Amino acid sequence: MPRSRRTLLKTLGVALGSGTLASTAGCLGGQPTSTETSPDEAATTTSTPAATQSGEARKEFRQWLPDPTTTPLPDGYGVRYFDVAAIRSYRDAIHPNAYDRLEGQMLQPVSGEFVDAADIVATVQIDHVMELALGSFDPEAVGERITSDDSSATSATTRTPTTATATPWPEPERYKGFDLYGTDYGYAASSDAFLSVSPMLEGDGIDYAKAIIDATTSETSQYADGNEYVASMFSTVDAPHALWCFPEATDGSTRRGFRADDITGQLKAWRFGQETTHLTFANTYVDAATAESGELAAFVDAESERFGAYDGLDVETEDRLAWTDGTIPTGEFDHLSAGGPEEGVTTPN
Repeated sequence: MPRSRRTLLKTLGVALGSGTLASTAGCLGGQPTSTETSPDEAATTTSTPAATQSGEARKEFRQWLPDPTTTPLPDGYGVRYFDVAAIRSYRDAIHPNAYDRLEGQMLQPVSGEFVDAADIVATVQIDHVMELALGSFDPEAVGERITSDDSSATSATTRTPTTATATPWPEPERYKGFDLYGTDYGYAASSDAFLSVSPMLEGDGIDYAKAIIDATTSETSQYADGNEYVASMFSTVDAPHALWCFPEATDGSTRRGFRADDITGQLKAWRFGQETTHLTFANTYVDAATAESGELAAFVDAESERFGAYDGLDVETEDRLAWTDGTIPTGEFDHLSAGGPEEGVTTPN
């Protein structure tokens, strides 16, 4: 079984034996386990209110990902997730070149027109068209920005007429704690989340926003319930700080152009520490035999310029999943670009 599952079960076993199960309940939602948190990380994640919010964001990010089989997203989707507050806490340890690129990636999903970057503790991007910011927000202030005359949202929706006098926005629809705005562009705002949906998808953006909101409730299932590739890849990581996950649809209706036709999903994730940073790199395949064929090990060996700086990259397999874990000094974190971060981190990843 993947390393993170073994660690989690070991931690829960200790908790049961010592009567402290309640203190580890968050692990089931993706919180770091005691075997994975260094003393300096523990101090970082418990010392400030922002860090506390960051811990909640870690626990909850998977809960915002709807099951594609029960939503307007039937073909599945790619995901990028960043624990913004945690990454910021390691800024001094990460090389400036690597941090600058990381900062651009983690804040890219959020329009500064509507929420302030300083209020964000985590971001999630779904297939480049749905963007989620988690943090602490004033939903009324966000709504005023969305509906203001100079907002780009105003001209992007079908509610703005062609006459010189704009029609006032109607009162937002209330939906499970969110204020909903827009039609083609959809927006949802609450005290701890802001969601935007672009009109690049078929259908009403508000329907997509509701599907994402619904995923956090017990009324609908989540991504891992509807895509076995995603479920398998997510099982390899606990509380990542930066994560990319790109699957194909389980029914074969989408192809993402992976380096080999028999790859059906790919994940890479990092968890930062003051001294070392942990990488997880995983693929899913069309069947277990292909996962066990050594394709991933051969790829890692062939890409020594990218993976050579990492220690411990032994490949493991389970059913259709193959994955590897490794560590790198945090000051050398390089986004898997060839060469060290002092040479730049320009390889697309």
